[in-house]
Amino acid sequence: MANHHDDEQELENLKRWFKENWIALAAGLVIGFGAIGGWQAWKGYHEKQYLAASQMYADMKKALEAAKPDEAAKIADKLQSDYASTPYATAAALRLAQVGVIDSKLDEAGARLDWVIKNGNDDGLKQLAKLRKARVLWQQGKADEAVKALDNDGGEFASLYSELRGDLALSQGDRSAARTHYEAALKASTEQAPNRVLLQQKLDDLAVETAAAEPAAAPAAEAKP
Repeated sequence: MANHHDDEQELENLKRWFKENWIALAAGLVIGFGAIGGWQAWKGYHEKQYLAASQMYADMKKALEAAKPDEAAKIADKLQSDYASTPYATAAALRLAQVGVIDSKLDEAGARLDWVIKNGNDDGLKQLAKLRKARVLWQQGKADEAVKALDNDGGEFASLYSELRGDLALSQGDRSAARTHYEAALKASTEQAPNRVLLQQKLDDLAVETAAAEPAAAPAAEAKP
């Protein structure tokens, strides 16, 4: 199934979160600094961090476009280690996780997603990382672990969480549970959700399979005169 939040949108979400929250976060630290000078120093430092991380993220994208994955990975590692408080670290981890899946480097992809789950600053993107980690685990043949990874309702991704739970249940032969999860996914989706048509198709297919598996009813005995 296609990812419904591409990386550019994820980055915009992260940048928006940072712009909306960094002042509030900083306000809680001002008391610790105890002076306007401390506040100004903190503000200047984080603005420099933000700008440096932004440039590094742009460099990482260029490295990927130039088919230099090792260089891109080094930049992402630097972002995650030294600029973890910026949205670009999360964006870089998500992007390289996606690249890892495409290149069938599922262990590397899973590690990047684990970092976002543990260190991300945005709850929505952490939920997205959990969803993608569950998909990676499933691709690795670890269906039980994938189910455990979906350990909450999914927030804004509730429909996708339920759909994946249905896919996992179906892969394990539990059609009844799959139907329940698909119905929940359909209920949680919006009318414009791109996965809505596919969800209905999955439910229809289950209904057909269930009907085919049921034994035909015995013909009624003819009444004797």
